[in-house]
Amino acid sequence: MCYGLPVALAIVTGACPSALAAQQANGTETGALPGSDLDGAPRPSAAATRTTAAPEIDGVLDDEAWAQARLIDRFVQQKPDAGRLSTERTEVRLLYDDDALYIGAELYDSSGLPPIIATLQRDPNTRDGDAFGITLDTFNDGKNSFAFFINPGGAVRDAQTSDDGRVSNAEWEAIYDLETRVHDGGWTVEMAIPWSTLRFDGSTDRQTWGLNLLRRIRRKNEDATWAPMDRQWPLYTVSRAGQLEGIRGIQPGRNLYIKPYALAGEPSGSLLTSADTQLEGGLDLKYGVTPSLTLDLTFNTDFSQVEVDQQQVNLTRFSLFFPEKREFFLENAGIFQFGDQGTFRQRNGATNRDFTLFHSRRIGLTASGTPLPILGGGRVSGAMGPVSVGVLNMQTQAESGFAAENFTVGRLRAEVAPGLDVGGILINRSATSDGTGDNQNFGADLNLQAADGSLLIQSYLAGTRGTASDGSEEAGGLAGRISAAWRDPFWEVVGMYRHFEDDFSPGAGFVRRSGIRHGYGTVGIHPRVSWPGIQELNPYVETHYFAVQSGRLETRE
Repeated sequence: MCYGLPVALAIVTGACPSALAAQQANGTETGALPGSDLDGAPRPSAAATRTTAAPEIDGVLDDEAWAQARLIDRFVQQKPDAGRLSTERTEVRLLYDDDALYIGAELYDSSGLPPIIATLQRDPNTRDGDAFGITLDTFNDGKNSFAFFINPGGAVRDAQTSDDGRVSNAEWEAIYDLETRVHDGGWTVEMAIPWSTLRFDGSTDRQTWGLNLLRRIRRKNEDATWAPMDRQWPLYTVSRAGQLEGIRGIQPGRNLYIKPYALAGEPSGSLLTSADTQLEGGLDLKYGVTPSLTLDLTFNTDFSQVEVDQQQVNLTRFSLFFPEKREFFLENAGIFQFGDQGTFRQRNGATNRDFTLFHSRRIGLTASGTPLPILGGGRVSGAMGPVSVGVLNMQTQAESGFAAENFTVGRLRAEVAPGLDVGGILINRSATSDGTGDNQNFGADLNLQAADGSLLIQSYLAGTRGTASDGSEEAGGLAGRISAAWRDPFWEVVGMYRHFEDDFSPGAGFVRRSGIRHGYGTVGIHPRVSWPGIQELNPYVETHYFAVQSGRLETRE
């Protein structure tokens, strides 16, 4: 059995400056420093300024409009010196007009050293270099957000988050205009986000949104946020965000996108039996039914522009999980999430890479990743008041020995009390040619977050049943989970039990390991210290226990 020994030690090295600049007044925003209780500090408020002349997005904040914008320049460290002002000056200004939200940020660096740019790839890991982050909770519900993390080279990691940051979809691709510029005094971000990229209530004349901002200085291992928050929370934990006001008289627009395509081919060669010209076409349509509800339609879908999967090497006897990257399935993908969910930078025992009842990659792709033609389908996702709603129906075509199939999914989730949400899901996968095989899945989940986010209880119960292609009934199976986690600035304690029967087989989902009883536990502490080069210690023990249905031990680690 492995208990996480020898004791794990989390060491963050880097400069530990005197923070003289951080102890001085930092610009126009004033107020008492929050001290060590960052989560208990008052939430700040900022205002965007309407402009009649949109700034040119060129990475230089010399447009006259920027001089009229209100200044945001008070950033409080998450680490290394929690509660103190940032050691380097950061100035952020927000403008808007009828078309877009404009963000201008000057990130000064008194050292004269260039910022650290770890990568220029799309959706980078911005923890490895300098970064500027912004998160927008456009419905001010403390649950959902649009997040953007930008490095000095202009690489952007954009994400759509839900469940107060516990579900993050980094495969979502936003529409924006961005320029960054590195100069002798630091670096600059200038960005425009069209209102059509965001979702908000256009029937309200005066908007109030959740907002938080991040400045990361990698050479100092320093993270500072505008709305103070403990280092255990990622920026998109929007229940701890500040407020953005001052935006009035804007509309999300028609939110109608039509993306047609056409393909033509003229085959040639002596081995061809037919030289007929090949013609093919189709389209995708996206429409905002309401500010919070989106309709997606597709016909003869083409996914040729989809980003390639990252290569993985499998050294186990279990299947690998590959995330969805096809644009049609990405927006509001978190609504359809049902199963194991991980929490950022915390030990979880199981994540969606272990089990998810609905995985959209099962539609139009074989088990080996070979595309199958999709005839068409539709999807409605979003919120209706306090209820999150997702409905999907897709039809594939028969090809290469694979039967045509229909996929139907319905998902509901509602917050019935503060911190308590319940939900349910129904899934059907059925052959529409070459047989009568089908597979049905159903499930219910309940999650509770309490004690100011320190306590998290998660549970679900799911079942599957089906019919073979010859019409015979297949044995059904059940799966379930109950877990409780306590995480505060000092303690981390997690206990979890999962049970998957042998015949549990989600036809439109992913399960890494069936026929098991899985127990997991971990106990750890993470005291924060002020030692040279060390910010936090993290000794812990953890164990996994896997047994087959009869109770016989299979794996212990």
